[in-house]
Order: sequence, then C-alpha cells, then structure tokens
Amino acid sequence: MATEKRGSRSNSKTGGSKSSSPFMVLFRSGANLTVEFPSILNKEGSSPEIGTVVYIHGIDNKPIASVLKCQWDTALFGAPMGDRTRMAYWVDRNRYPEPEKGSCADKDTLSGSVDRMSAQALQELGLEPETKLSSAERKIMTALEERLRKGEKQPGGVDVKVLPLPESVRLWITRRITKLFLKDVQDFFFDEHKRGLMEQSLRDRLDVGGGPFIVIGHSQGSMIAYHVLRQLKKADCDVRLFITIGSPLGIQEVQDVLGKIDPGKPLAVPECVDHWLNVAERLDPVALDSHLENDYQPNSRDVKVENHAGLMINPDWESNPHSGTGYLSLDIVRQTVRQTAGPTFSNPVGRNILMKDLVDDIEDSHREQRHPTLIQLVSDDSNGTPLDEVRSRLETLINEVLEFNGAKREDGRIQLMQRFISADLTRSEIEQLRSHCGTLKIDRVWRNAVKRALLYQSVHTIQVRPANLGYSACGRNIAWAVLDTGIAANHPHFKAHSNVIAQWDCTGSGSPRQLKPGDSGFGTLDGNGHGTHVAAIIAGGLTLPRDAKDPTSIDQQGMAPEAKLYGFKVFKDSGSGEDAFIIKALDTIAELNERAGKLIIHGVNLSLGGNFDPSVFGCGHTPLCQELRRLWRQGVLVCLAAGNEGYALLDSVNGVISANMDLSIGDPANLEEAIAVGSVHKTNPHTYGISYFSSRGPTADGRMKPDLVAPGENILSARHQWPKGKLTVRNAYVEMSGTSMATPHVSGLLAAFLSARREFIGYPDRVKALLLQHCTDLARDPYIQGKGIPNLVKMIMNT
Repeated sequence: MATEKRGSRSNSKTGGSKSSSPFMVLFRSGANLTVEFPSILNKEGSSPEIGTVVYIHGIDNKPIASVLKCQWDTALFGAPMGDRTRMAYWVDRNRYPEPEKGSCADKDTLSGSVDRMSAQALQELGLEPETKLSSAERKIMTALEERLRKGEKQPGGVDVKVLPLPESVRLWITRRITKLFLKDVQDFFFDEHKRGLMEQSLRDRLDVGGGPFIVIGHSQGSMIAYHVLRQLKKADCDVRLFITIGSPLGIQEVQDVLGKIDPGKPLAVPECVDHWLNVAERLDPVALDSHLENDYQPNSRDVKVENHAGLMINPDWESNPHSGTGYLSLDIVRQTVRQTAGPTFSNPVGRNILMKDLVDDIEDSHREQRHPTLIQLVSDDSNGTPLDEVRSRLETLINEVLEFNGAKREDGRIQLMQRFISADLTRSEIEQLRSHCGTLKIDRVWRNAVKRALLYQSVHTIQVRPANLGYSACGRNIAWAVLDTGIAANHPHFKAHSNVIAQWDCTGSGSPRQLKPGDSGFGTLDGNGHGTHVAAIIAGGLTLPRDAKDPTSIDQQGMAPEAKLYGFKVFKDSGSGEDAFIIKALDTIAELNERAGKLIIHGVNLSLGGNFDPSVFGCGHTPLCQELRRLWRQGVLVCLAAGNEGYALLDSVNGVISANMDLSIGDPANLEEAIAVGSVHKTNPHTYGISYFSSRGPTADGRMKPDLVAPGENILSARHQWPKGKLTVRNAYVEMSGTSMATPHVSGLLAAFLSARREFIGYPDRVKALLLQHCTDLARDPYIQGKGIPNLVKMIMNT
C-alpha cells in the first residue's frame, strides 16, 4: 500500500506499535527518557468519558473541511463542537478542484459534478475517462453498477425502485448517487496510492491521541474507517463506538475487495471497537444491503453489529436519501452518541483546549502546514510545579518534536514568555498537545493572532498646552512604553529632551533584543513610520519653519514633552505583528518594574488591534487581555486604540452600501482594566463629533466602550524618515488619522498628569476614574463617545 506507515511515529493509542514520538515522552529522568502511556481506565477503575469524535465523510465533492465539520457537528449535536470533533477529509481535489460552496447551516447535497460530466464519461460507469482497469476490475465495477442501478435484491436488502417519487426524479437521484459513488469507490478498490491517502486521512486524526474515540463513517468513509480500524487492537486505539451511516459494507463486491486488500483477515467487528451501530435509510441506493449483522462476525469480546435499517427514514430523503447530515440528525444516532460520550461532552459551550479559530485553521490545512500557536501554561498548578519548570519542559519537548519531524528550531519559531510559549506547529503536533494537555500543564492553545497598526492644533483641544505651561505638567520623570513598529529615535523631535531611553525588538524568535543609544539600529528601528508618529504625539518637541517659502515657525510639541519613552517593536515593518511579540514586550515591562521594586515604566500605549470573535474568547479575556490586566494590576496605566472598524461596506441585494457599525470594538480594546480611546475631530469636536471610522460599542458582553475620545483626524507628527538638509514641518512631519493617533494623546496627557500629581503613580484605577470624571461631554451616544473628550486642566485643578 502506498500510504505512509505510521509504526514508529504513531501515538501508542492508535499505531500498530508503541511510539517513539517525543509527545509521548512526558517525563525526563536525568539523561534517560521515560515514556508514559495514558491509561484506558481512570482512577476509580471505570471507563472515562469520550475524548474525541472523529468523522470521515463519504463520496462526492465537499465544502472545505472546517465547514463540513461544522455541518456535521450541527446535525449531530446542534452546535459546533470545537476541538472535541475532527474531520478526516479525503476529497480528491484533482477531480474536484473547487470545494463546494456552503455554510454551517447547509445540509449534505448532491453536487452538480455529475451534470458537468460528459456523456462519454457517464457511459464509462462513472469512471474518469483516463482510468485504465483490467478486465477483471472492470467486471467488478460493472456488476457493482448494475446492482446499484437495478436495485437487485439481496438477503434482507431493499429495492431502490420503491422510492416514493415520480419515476423520472427517482431515476435521476439513483443514477446521480450511483455515478458519484462509483467514481470514488473505484479509487479505493484499485488505486493503491489513492486508497493510501484515504486511509492516512483517518490515521492522522487517530494517531495524535485524544481518545477514547467515537468514529463515524458515512458512505465510502465507512469503508475507509472499517479498513483502518480492523488493523488496530484495543491497546492501539480505544474506539468506544463505531457508527456507519449509509454504508456500502453490506454489498458483496465491497466485501470481496476488502478481503483482497487485507488478505487473511475475516470480516468481523474490529478488535478495537466496543460497539458498532449501523444505520441505513431504506431508500439509500449505496446502502443497498443494509443488514451487516449477517456478514460481519463478532470480535473476540463478542461485540456484534447493532443494525438499524429498513425502517429508517433519512430526513433529507426527498433531495438526497444518502445525505450524511440527514443520517446524523436521526434520533438513534444522536441518542447513541450521547449515551456513549457521557453527559458533559455534548454541551455546546463546554471548555475547549484548542480555540475555535485555530481548530478551523488546522481542519482546512494540509498535514505538513505549520500554524502559529500561542500555548498558555497552567499558572496555578495544584501540585506546586514551578512555572519555569513547566515552560522549560514544554520547550524541550517541542524542540524534540521538531527534530523528530525533520524540522529545524527556526521552522518552529519558538518564543518564550512568562505564561505562554508560541510555536509554529503542524496539525498533528497541535492535536497531540491537546491530547496531553493535563500532563504538560497546558491551559489552552490559541491561534497566535495577528494585530495591525491601526498635532500642534490638537494639544489645545484636550487642554494639554495650558497645563504644560500653567502647571509644569510636562511629563518630567515619567516614562511611557510605546508598543508599535519601533521609534526612529534619532529624529530631531526627540533630541532636545533625550526622550528615547531604550528600545527592544520583539519581532524575532527568542527573547526581545535590547537596543540602547549608540547601538547600531537604535535610531532607525522603525521602518514603517507608525511607531515614530505615535511616540512623537506623546513626547518630544521641535520648533521649525513651515517651509522654505514661509519662515513662520511652528512649535511642534508632544503632549508630555519631557516624558521618557521606551520603544518596543512588536510590529514588523509591514505594520502587522503577532500576539506573541506583544506579550513578550509586556513581560519585559513587568520584569523591569519588578526588578526595580518600583514603577520604571508608568504607562503603555498600544495603538493596535485586531478582530474579535466572541465565540472564541471571553470578551476582554484573550491571552493579550490577560497579560495587560496583570500589568494594570502592577500599577501601570494601559491606553488602547478602540479600533477603526466603525465604518464598513456591506454587500446587499441592491449592491454595496456603507454603514456605521456598532459592536465593533476590537481586541484588546474591550479590556475593562484599560483605557480604550476612540477618535474625534482635532479642532471642532463639538461640531463634527466622532470620527466616522472610530469603532463603536458596546463590547460583546455589554460594557460601555470606548471609555473616551481624543483627536485622531489628520494629526501632524514626526516622520520616520527625514532629509539630511534643512528641516521644515513638511519634510520632518506627516499627517495620519485613526484611533492609533487618538490613543497617544491620552497616553501623553496621563504622563503629563502624573508628573504634576505624582501621588497617583501606581494607582491606575484612581487615575482612570479621574480622567473619565473630568471629560467634556460632546452630547453624543455614550457607546460612541464614552465619557467624551479629556481635559487635563480640569483633572489637575480638581486634585
């Protein structure tokens, strides 16, 4: 057989021999590796509940794997099930180049693929025109087609001519299903390579562990599943329930071929199976002989086939009596799965280890593709295992897995954080992590999501300049971290007050790389411009003429001119970065403060954000939100951009229409323990109100966000590149718009406030309350404006 043999690489629960995979090496004793295999029984000696349901689909083209899995989950459980189910996906994309269109709400349909076949192809028994079969093979296929098309009676079988439909419709459905079935079944029968790929699709989903299993095979998927399971022993793969729906396993030609491709093995219930349920619609031409109990002997533990056929009516019978989703929605199938899986398995809001968006990614990928993951470690281990030990052990294991799979460490891009490890892993590696999450002290595995980077007139709008002048609120001895694309620290804007103290590049693998003044790259770290623009709104200043023709000077000052800046490059020069980069920066900030025993960095500015899916995350509880919350509790102020998703173009039956979008606050701006900033016009906020692009609340769990708004339209601030000759406002500064520009206004304002009212340092909740209490109401909806626009003079005067 052409399929890859999994003997030495398979999980010991599923492979033919015990595995040497590093994921099974869960403990290390000195230089010796000790392998621990999960027990089938729990501590009380009773059988544990089901770990995973594995599906394997049948004939014809299908939607992409994540959609097909969702359709089956919905039919069987009523809702998507996340990492508790897997789809063994084997569609031949050479035959069907484009996946069927579909959504989770759709049912299993008969695609138009037969309609697109030529008449000659139809005459060739549903085979591909280029298919070459021996005379004996063609004889088998001819007999099989005749049996399906004529509805030949078998002992206990059903005549497909009893379809209660007009004859033309009945014949159309029967011929359509027959042609689709024959095209795929001939691959299984006679193409060793393609049969190997089908088999591998299921082995991949079992070999990673996560049992005990329920395996559900539809149509040809039941043949593939039976072929794989009959090769496994109970110690190899613990299958508590095997369900076959719309199965051709009762057809004599199928049984003959199974005997040839597995010579010497009798037709019997697989040894690894505790319960086999077969369900067949009486009108399904593929399940022509639906009674399997007469053909498949009991296994050595006297497990027999439980047959439900003849009276079963597939709910989708009018359009497709072979429908997989129809079979899954039958009461007998649902009840048997629930009884076997246990009372908590089918709870649709149950806790997942692999998060939904990551599950969708890995379902739709090829087996060798690597996915960026963010592995959250258990930080409150009841056994008292130190977090450093948990992290070190998992890092070692991931390195061994990469080596085992012939990959280099750089292929895995391993990055260590305080409570997280990020790594690029294959589907099987991710699912093995899930299978052994308890032993490895893994809390959850998230997708390492991508975030993106989302003046002189505006300082008066929020009353910063009067406070600079009247109260000396200039940010002296206050430090702010800017997590962005880096800072062009050599810009003249930052020279007068030597604002930029140090920078870290967090975009590489490994620990952040620190850069200090004088180091190569310190002054040119920002290759994008976003971070420099943001940093210059917070601090620094420069007086320049408008241009060569207009010598009138402009005093271009940040909100807190004398504040110190710490730059953290968490975005690459393309303007996007991963959650792991940001979390590494937050870990560094927390460590600097912890090591000093006081706040070295008093606040952080994150002019960044990404989409938020409340079905994946608790609102405000993503990995990034968790780390920002810890920093806030350390006493550090956190200022976040609300997002620029307040405006969208929507498709409609009348074409594209523009719309303003509520519930558009992004991640991490929905974090409660932070200050989320929307955007307003820089000079006339009462007249023009909230910027059309500014994201609007409430949050997905009903809280008011943004907290306030600040100038974010056409904000003039420093360029990351400037000429060597004479500087003017036009060649040293540039205008940008967005909540990215509004956020540093608030960061700078707070830095200025703390420099004048130092008693509030380390009390972010009190500072936030004062900030919002003294905002100026713009008379807009609170879910759009928050509390309004900040006023630094009022804050200082009232404290």
